[in-house]
Amino acid sequence: MDKKIISMLNILLNSTIITLKELEEETNSSKRQITYRLNKINHMLRGIKVPTISLNSSRNIIVQQDTKTAIKELIDKNYSRATYYFSKTERLLYMYLMLFINMDYLSINHFIDSMKVSRSTVYLDFKNLIPELKKENIQIKYNRIRGYYLSGSEMNIRRTMIKSISQTLSNGDNPKVFDLFIDEYKLGTFESSKEIISKLVKKYKITFVEDRLAEFVYIFIFLKSRMVSNQDNIANNPDIPNITVMNSMKEYKFTEELLEVYNIKDKIHPFDIMYISAWILGISVGNINEDTKDRYVISKIVNSIMIKFESISGIYYINRKKIFKQIYSHFRPAYYRLLFKLPISNPLCEKIKEEYKLFYKIVSNVMKEFCGLFGEEIPEEELAYLTLHCAAIFFDKKDYEVIKKKTALIVCSNGVGSSVILYKELVNLFPELNFLPPLESSKIKSVVEPIDIVFTTNYNPAVLEINAPIIKVSPVMTQKEKYKLTREVYIQLGDVFLRQPKIDEVMNIIKKHTKIISESMLSNELLSYFTQTDTFTFKGDEGLMLSDLTNEKLIKLRIPAKDLEEAIRKSASVLLENGKITENYIDAMVNAAKLSPYMVITKHVALPHARPETGAKEIAIGITTLQEPIKFGNKDNDPVKYIFCLSAVDNNSHIRTMSELVELLENNGFYDVLDKAVNPKEIMDYIKKYESDKEGK
Repeated sequence: MDKKIISMLNILLNSTIITLKELEEETNSSKRQITYRLNKINHMLRGIKVPTISLNSSRNIIVQQDTKTAIKELIDKNYSRATYYFSKTERLLYMYLMLFINMDYLSINHFIDSMKVSRSTVYLDFKNLIPELKKENIQIKYNRIRGYYLSGSEMNIRRTMIKSISQTLSNGDNPKVFDLFIDEYKLGTFESSKEIISKLVKKYKITFVEDRLAEFVYIFIFLKSRMVSNQDNIANNPDIPNITVMNSMKEYKFTEELLEVYNIKDKIHPFDIMYISAWILGISVGNINEDTKDRYVISKIVNSIMIKFESISGIYYINRKKIFKQIYSHFRPAYYRLLFKLPISNPLCEKIKEEYKLFYKIVSNVMKEFCGLFGEEIPEEELAYLTLHCAAIFFDKKDYEVIKKKTALIVCSNGVGSSVILYKELVNLFPELNFLPPLESSKIKSVVEPIDIVFTTNYNPAVLEINAPIIKVSPVMTQKEKYKLTREVYIQLGDVFLRQPKIDEVMNIIKKHTKIISESMLSNELLSYFTQTDTFTFKGDEGLMLSDLTNEKLIKLRIPAKDLEEAIRKSASVLLENGKITENYIDAMVNAAKLSPYMVITKHVALPHARPETGAKEIAIGITTLQEPIKFGNKDNDPVKYIFCLSAVDNNSHIRTMSELVELLENNGFYDVLDKAVNPKEIMDYIKKYESDKEGK
């Protein structure tokens, strides 16, 4: 079976429905080539007596579940060292692993023989690999004694290896390149290592985030090889943190016993034991109920994050204990990833930044305060995951007055935040379905209800055993993906209520009768309309802008005040006079500000607000500048000179405004206007121009 057919099989494996045109685009092939390969695939499928791949009346390619199972078996059987050809990406990864395990001597001939490629291919791959490693501050050097080897920070060298493996697995790429490498260099086997590690995981009650066990097994195999062979170089480059409190943790004891099983505990440095322990912590689920020695410190940070988020967003937690537990479960592993500079692969990062951009901006601002703790800026991948957790908290539960017809199961391996988001999205898309709570694939056997359809973020053996249609989905979906999903569900269930018009057909009808100014804009709007999903004001650019919430009547300049309470009462008076709040709301703001220094959200800026039920009548923001700065009790951001009083009637409608305000407060020009303005109109003009310029981009 040639590589192009295997590539097509992989695409079909991950699709319930795909058009010929989409298949042509994904494989960069002509219609004739696609037809030829489909005929060859169907010939193989007929030989093993499973349903062939067919086209329906709309020229959509349909792949039945039995066929998918057979395709997976075909792909697995056709991977062997003799027949496997590395892609360019796989070759670069293979070369890096050869350099990483630090063999005694590594020459060009080693690369040629191991990868079964020509000398010119190796030189060309080196040319591509060197600049990629340079981005990570890693160099490939050569001398007569060692041959080719990696030079740079040991943390960066390890980080790059971990990142490569994590990305490969999280993207759903086949890990065969790792298996072939392990076999070639006699590093054991994945299965034997997995068996050893799984027993210890059970013994020490380690809870890995779903799908991270395989990742840990591969990384451990390569790490132990480097640690044993690279003692002298690591000793001269000790940039690995020493966190003594970790010695008492079960993850550390797990690591010690694991190394003893392989008889290498005494052959590596003590800080390497800590490094492996940190990696285990970094891919595990934090449990607030476990009495660990780091619980107090991490709880304190999580509490600070929650208070800061509450202060900047103007959102109040309904169930603080539940939310704290959820964020703790995510942040404890993130804490160790950040301390030890361990990477995390987040294939949803760009989607989250786009689909939840307002929340992402607020979370990014909240986390700036904690960068100093880790000695560097917090990576976008980490911020995106934290954004998911925060966004998931504020999805309003919606009751649907419909008769539930069929039962759907959601299997999500991307963590708590992703599963909550996905659950809400699917409930909105298909209110006629009865959705069970989302779960991980390891818990599928606990489901006793009959299942009519399964939505999963990743195909795995446990999911494929379910006797029901299985549809792969992304935890964060674009409008186009939602539209395609509704078509897939309709094909699988056949219910009339799920029938969706085809965008191309609708566009062609419209073209016959009118002139279209922008086909792309019309297509996107039709996609949004036909999916009929509820949108939330904090997800995209929709929602109220700052100029919608304030006006010249709500702005006061150079107000004298002797203390925190007088400053808040005077700045809030305009909201009271204009019917936006009650006296009780002002009292609640004053009390909250006295209790929490986090009302001072950045240098010299306070954002007083209170719970809506204490007296918020209309959504609004009052802006006040003080004649003389006043201390609010925040040692990092005092004294306060600018006060933005927020009246929020719910947890959602002002999110866009807060996101815009966060941006404005990073703009020196805004402070200049606040300082120099002689009347409120100047401030309103600046805000409106800022919004207009941004809309025009």
